[in-house]
Amino acid sequence: MKRILLLLLLSTISSLTFAQKALFDKYEDVNGVTTVYISKAMLRMMRNLPTGNRDISKISGKLDRLQILDCERPSLIPGIRKTAISYFNRMKYEVVMQVREGGENVIIYEKRYGNGKNEFVLLSTEKDELSIINVFGNVSLKDIQSIAGGK
Repeated sequence: MKRILLLLLLSTISSLTFAQKALFDKYEDVNGVTTVYISKAMLRMMRNLPTGNRDISKISGKLDRLQILDCERPSLIPGIRKTAISYFNRMKYEVVMQVREGGENVIIYEKRYGNGKNEFVLLSTEKDELSIINVFGNVSLKDIQSIAGGK
């Protein structure tokens, strides 16, 4: 019975990861869109590297992956935003924070997987730019806030 439950859990997580990957893959070769994938192995190596004004060394060992999608092509922004929000709603991500200020809209989504694994997605949209930052690993909202605040 334990094997069956473990198999179901692993297949569910795999399908969720595949769906998230599809969002990034869909736009990776589109002009005006930049996508970045950083693996757990690379994140471990980054612990000792300077990372500008954001110190991720505190949590880099806790991360399994980091993905970034950045779009600076205004004509694509509404479609990417709609696709992303539809995906997050369908996959039951929880909105943990939302900020609207001066033409910028930032939403932080969270999805908990158990065993300390969490996924956080920051969706930031402005008139001429959209960014999606996806963080997955043994991290908490407090960890994410410590990076966002630059502490």
